[in-house]
Amino acid sequence: MPKWNPEPLINVILALLKVSRDGKLKEDEILRMLKYTYSDISRKELVKTLMILEIRGLIRVYLAKENLLIAELVK
Repeated sequence: MPKWNPEPLINVILALLKVSRDGKLKEDEILRMLKYTYSDISRKELVKTLMILEIRGLIRVYLAKENLLIAELVK
């Protein structure tokens, strides 16, 4: 059974991007940081959340390599 977390995933991802060195993080870096709070998070769930944030205009996501996404905070 997944553990319930009081902080929404969207807010946590935005906070991680805000404290990052230049407002950018690789997908695998975000996933690694989220594993501490959301131990059962999958790549699929992360990509879905990044897509929601991009649609809302809060971040920009682009492909760096074939399977590597980079999320960038919109300033």
